Amino acid sequence: MFGNQSSRTAVARSGLVGFPNLGMETIARRTLKAVAAGEISYRAATFTDFRELARFISVAGGGLYEFLFGDLFPLVSPTSLLAIAVASPRGSLSYRNCFVAVDARTNAVMGVANAFPAEFLRKENYAVLPPRRRSHIQPMLELQDWGSMFLNALAVSDQHQGRGVGARLLAWAEDRARRAGFKHLSLHAWADNIKAVNFYKARGYVAQAVAEIPYHPRLRHGGGSILMHRKIDGPG
Repeated sequence: MFGNQSSRTAVARSGLVGFPNLGMETIARRTLKAVAAGEISYRAATFTDFRELARFISVAGGGLYEFLFGDLFPLVSPTSLLAIAVASPRGSLSYRNCFVAVDARTNAVMGVANAFPAEFLRKENYAVLPPRRRSHIQPMLELQDWGSMFLNALAVSDQHQGRGVGARLLAWAEDRARRAGFKHLSLHAWADNIKAVNFYKARGYVAQAVAEIPYHPRLRHGGGSILMHRKIDGPG
């Protein structure tokens, strides 16, 4: 499951299964040695971040998770369901597959990236979703750059946008893809999310095709979801 929203709080994408860390600890160590200028630092996400990770992913989806999970279980919000998946050490949404930007003064998470092999989407279990909701987003589920690393979510808080945080998180996802031997990093972006589409285009991402997702009162997007990708050079 995923969405790509750059509303006021995000430039993003999102989904859920599990794979090896692919050098996450190594990447984190290198990043921490080069703490970003100013009051921003970057690190691998940890279990204790799971609530914030879920919140960012939910907002990043642009209403996707509310559409899929809303009223699914009594007294359980879509964000709470996401938090359960994020807190697990396994699964594509796991905190182990996330990287965060942190406000160095408060230690608050202010940006999130989530990336995993696109093949994991083939292993997702959508049985819990009502058939009509699942079929509504089926074109998006099927339109993938199989064999690529998939950027499932990239989100930055309002007050920290315009400071290069999104670009740094994207660079992490590209480095993750490179170290794992993938030739492309792919993502989905809502067609009407011009800010996100332009963000990726400016960084070399090319539109491959569009998944036609009908407008719905609970999923208010027009123009469908654009599959984009960028070629990733091998280790230098």
